[in-house]
Amino acid sequence: MVLISLSISLSAAAATTGWLTNENHPPVKVRFMLTGEVNPQTNILPATLEVQLEDDWKTYWRTPGEGGIAPKINWEGSTNLADVDWQWPMPESFSLMGLQTLGYQGEAIFPLSLKVDDIDSNTHLSGKFTLSSCTTICVLTDYQFDLEFVPSELSADTEAMFTFNKAISSVPQKVIVDKGDTLEANTVSIGFDTEQQLLQVTLADTNWQQPEIIIDGEPDSTFKLSSINYLDKGDGQKALVAIFDVSSWLGEPDILNKPLNVTIGDANRALEYSADVSPTFVEKNASSLITMMLFALLGGLILNVMPCVLPVLGMKLSSVIAAPDLQKKQIRQQFIASAMGIMVSFWLLAAFIITLKFTGQAIGWGVQFQNPWFIGFMTIVTSVFALNMLGAFEINLPSSFQTKLATTGGNDHRGHFLQGMFATLLATPCSAPFLGTAVAFALGADVVSLLVIFTFLALGMALPWLLVAAFPQIARYFPKPGRWMNTVKVVFSLLLLLTSLWLISLLSSFVAVLPLWIAAMVLVITFFVLMAKHYGTSAVIASFSIGLILAAIGAFATSDDWSQPLPTDLAWTPLDQQLIAAKVAEGKTVFVDVTADWCITCKANKVGVVLQDPVYSALKQDHMFLIEGDWTTPSKPITDYLQSHNRFGVPFNVVYGPNAPQGIKLPVILSSEQVLAAIDSASGS
Repeated sequence: MVLISLSISLSAAAATTGWLTNENHPPVKVRFMLTGEVNPQTNILPATLEVQLEDDWKTYWRTPGEGGIAPKINWEGSTNLADVDWQWPMPESFSLMGLQTLGYQGEAIFPLSLKVDDIDSNTHLSGKFTLSSCTTICVLTDYQFDLEFVPSELSADTEAMFTFNKAISSVPQKVIVDKGDTLEANTVSIGFDTEQQLLQVTLADTNWQQPEIIIDGEPDSTFKLSSINYLDKGDGQKALVAIFDVSSWLGEPDILNKPLNVTIGDANRALEYSADVSPTFVEKNASSLITMMLFALLGGLILNVMPCVLPVLGMKLSSVIAAPDLQKKQIRQQFIASAMGIMVSFWLLAAFIITLKFTGQAIGWGVQFQNPWFIGFMTIVTSVFALNMLGAFEINLPSSFQTKLATTGGNDHRGHFLQGMFATLLATPCSAPFLGTAVAFALGADVVSLLVIFTFLALGMALPWLLVAAFPQIARYFPKPGRWMNTVKVVFSLLLLLTSLWLISLLSSFVAVLPLWIAAMVLVITFFVLMAKHYGTSAVIASFSIGLILAAIGAFATSDDWSQPLPTDLAWTPLDQQLIAAKVAEGKTVFVDVTADWCITCKANKVGVVLQDPVYSALKQDHMFLIEGDWTTPSKPITDYLQSHNRFGVPFNVVYGPNAPQGIKLPVILSSEQVLAAIDSASGS
């Protein structure tokens, strides 16, 4: 490190230090100049600090990044100097030995605004300018300068004025953000996901060509840009969404409810915002297709443990256990057939969604459950499977298909193919982690990307089936068949019966309730009559007894949460985007719940979190206003609202408030802590 001290004292007429250099560090020279202008109302004197750097030498911005030291001036010893406002031109981003830094190469001109106490008094500027300049090595240099002058007696310096105006034009313009603004105005919102340690910046201004976005304001934290996307908010409006990975050398980043600066610029302009950080859930909608493919694979895999799919997976496993003499080749072929059924189903879903997109229809995950004909078809299929697992009958499709609907074994692989298709259709009302992110990316992407994402969703869901197909010896570790198999079949047939009854309940949104009650009673009576016929009356009695015992155990284990019936007195108002803004303007905190009767995850969120304390009591407070979007049947306003947030499925929950007019999005699977934190942050608590 080279430490150099240069001192110069000039007359008031010059009002400049001239170029300061040093023979021990010739690549850098600096110059301080006053423009000679004085504002008699504000006592402000414009000035510039100019740095010239040769070759690859660089200096740093106010926040250097992962290395370096920002330039600074120590004004100790100055007289008649009240304040100095240092402004920073838009920096460049540099990478050196794996470190990301922000600064300037070639030339850096810093505009300064010096405020004096009295423009008619003698002024002494004593400045110690410390500059760090680096290539593969860094040199820290001090430049000392002294100027004596009377501000009101300065003469204008045209070169200094030109340099000052040139510098000011490259400084990001500060945008004052009113907390009452919404994203329809020229505003910014900053949300931090503490679990993923991701920062999401949303800007209403999208008129950028190739923007560079810089976050600073918290010296202990580092912000690395991960992705920039444009979110369609509906009605032709878009928002720019940038996601940053956050880290801190102190450990966990501590940035919630603290102000951060957002600097954004391109070749034409630069702006600087400042806003407080609120908690949010970030769906990392990275532009990388590879990342989304991984998300789709994980989301599809998780679908196998959702309650929608377990009955079908159980059917497949029971069919293998029931036939212990199957050869490895037969096991492999059966599971490959089921996996291919899953793959084909996802491809058909993708084709269905592409058709909807091209015809301008609403698209989303699970939208087929908004069609009563589809629900009716699935009800028939689940009922047939439930009854057939009791060994009641075997149904053949018309000769044009020549396949069995309810095959549970044997060498005919077409039935196993249908089982895979059936599992996929039952999975579509379920949402899961990673699934929502991948589906949102796919539905907003081009046709090729959509097909790729749905293919990886299918591969993820088919992974357990493909695992058995690849290693058929796994089947040898299953329990040997015996009388217990009858119990297993009854259990899985009961699960399918419950699925059928649930599907029948979904039809209540489309047809009269009385016929549905009759159909449900006929199905239940038929089911238990067949059970009594094939397994005896004792099996029916045992089923009821086990059901009652399990219900009692569950009630006892969760007595604290379920000792009282679920409350029904929350006052929900139908979704209206204008109403959200109006209530926030009144100082209310708005909790939005977009749900559907066919959405299993929605029901779990409501029963397990929303209708349980402490969230239930928080929602009952006077300052809360509850809005519900029911997507059980097609609704264009709700679809538009979802798509404005880059969502294409439910559940979707957002909290708005005076401190979060743009909304704080919650994760797919809710937790009490996340909901309460969002309410507190949006309310300003």
